[in-house]
Amino acid sequence: MGMREMTISQFLDKLASAEPTPGGGSAAALSGAMAAALASMVARLSKGKGGDDAGFERSAQAADRSKTWLTDLAGEDARAFDAVLRAMRLPRTSDDEKRARQAAVQRALHGAAEVPLRVMRRVVDVLKVLPDLARTGNPNAVSDVAVGALLAYAAAHGALHNVRINLASIKDETFAAKLRADAEALGEEAARLRDATMTAVRERM
Repeated sequence: MGMREMTISQFLDKLASAEPTPGGGSAAALSGAMAAALASMVARLSKGKGGDDAGFERSAQAADRSKTWLTDLAGEDARAFDAVLRAMRLPRTSDDEKRARQAAVQRALHGAAEVPLRVMRRVVDVLKVLPDLARTGNPNAVSDVAVGALLAYAAAHGALHNVRINLASIKDETFAAKLRADAEALGEEAARLRDATMTAVRERM
């Protein structure tokens, strides 16, 4: 059953089980999806009140796309780590088997590191719309913007930790250095956007 087909209770029960997937990566992606949903809601609640309705609609549609992508990435994250586990279970009796297993593990780890980086990019896209929503959106929904910012920050930094843990086992130093630099930069941007949003929220409460 895919992420889209699960009820909230089913996902939480699966998350709480002894199975390794879904895990923190999927939880981070879905936290980002919830942040995107809140951004969409606030943007739509802000229309028709004398503000920039076209801008609010653009924000809502952008957040809707991010919500869809992040929901899908929650499933991709679980599948990527399942691929790592399958590779690690490959036979390693002969030298050929050992080499084949090592190559398969490295390929799978590359994928497992790339998915949370994609989560971070999408979450930063969500965070980019929140400061303006906090400043100009419906004042009755400013607390929803705050929740969205905090969820999105948790999603970004949760995904950052998943990038880091997968990179620790990757032997391609050039690949690892590039992903690490990209992830750390996105983590810093997420923190900056969260802070900008929360400052705007406090000014309106």
